[in-house]
Amino acid sequence: MAVELTSGEASTWRLIQRLSDLANGVVEHQIRSAADLSAAEFDVLRCLVEAPDRQLRQNELAALLGWDKSRLSHQLTRMQHRELIDRQKSGRVHAVAVTRMGVQKFELADNAHVAAVRTLLLEHLSAAEREALERTAAQAAAAAAEQAAKPATSPTRVLRARTS
Repeated sequence: MAVELTSGEASTWRLIQRLSDLANGVVEHQIRSAADLSAAEFDVLRCLVEAPDRQLRQNELAALLGWDKSRLSHQLTRMQHRELIDRQKSGRVHAVAVTRMGVQKFELADNAHVAAVRTLLLEHLSAAEREALERTAAQAAAAAAEQAAKPATSPTRVLRARTS
């Protein structure tokens, strides 16, 4: 039998989901309006702009984003067509670099991102509240990453193990 969340726990979870959904939607809209970039393009460009020499190997970029190779490859193809990035291949190494246009669009989008995040969240928190939220988010993210790293166990496998 499943254990249910208390009404307070369920309320907290729904508020976190709602804030996350609304904030992501508003931030994505602001980024698209300011620079005609999708959230995925913004994330790729952020990684490249922050990298040494503004370039990364494709596998490093995939690891930073937590994306599989296929998703990244398709995203980079679209971005290359838009002249936001440039890709070079040297042997087995695929290098990805941000173009001048990519930097310009990123800077526009980043300004919109900063303004939206401050307006939606940071202006509503005291320094102590922000620190507490950061600690809580870091702990929750670590727990989620640990859980994600565990092998999945199907319910039937668990039942069989208990009855054996």
